[in-house]
Amino acid sequence: MKRRLKSLSLVLLAFLLSGCVKMNMTLDVSGNGKVKTSVRMLASTDTLKTSGIQESTFTQDLKKQFTKNNKDVSAHVIKEKHDGKQYVGVEASNAMSSSIKAIVKNGRVQVTIPMKTFTSALTDNNITTETLNNFNMNEESLKKNGVEMKLVFNMPDKAKSNVGEVKGNKVTVDLLHEILKTDAKVENIVVSSKTGKTFDAKTLFLIIGGIALIIAIILYALKKTRKEQK
Repeated sequence: MKRRLKSLSLVLLAFLLSGCVKMNMTLDVSGNGKVKTSVRMLASTDTLKTSGIQESTFTQDLKKQFTKNNKDVSAHVIKEKHDGKQYVGVEASNAMSSSIKAIVKNGRVQVTIPMKTFTSALTDNNITTETLNNFNMNEESLKKNGVEMKLVFNMPDKAKSNVGEVKGNKVTVDLLHEILKTDAKVENIVVSSKTGKTFDAKTLFLIIGGIALIIAIILYALKKTRKEQK
């Protein structure tokens, strides 16, 4: 995982200072501890033109970085619009699934990711607050230019997290903020939830009751239609 992030950070370095680059990573965590990942990396077409890079070259290089030495990864080109700007990039599934493990214990599932996994991938390529300051840039100005780096966890039940925004079973971590902030940095991103709701007899009874009600309504409607036809 760390090696792939380092490779991808080279791409980030090329576009971070020119703005309009988005990287979103989603982790779908199941109650049995399995983790499915997808990574989306996009750059604005205007940024590519300014940098003198063809869209096909950019997307091909990204696909190579994602699929290199990993046959299980599937990657395809995506095109989207954000804030009126056209973006092009690559979405890869199962990009880092084998590198991220979830622990299941006492009815809960937990994912722990060291922050250095992300920070070192960037700082090793000289993407630091000091580097940004040299270009008169900071977190606020980068975000205004369209730069986005997010990590999203989809948990099997109501989630808990030591960082980011929690809404139900979804946790969204602003990686750009966490990496560039200078105070109280967390060592690990820790997200957990219950393994999921059990399918008990009460639930089954409610479902059967609902189906029976729907069938009754349909039969009543059919009988009424036949009577009207006669």
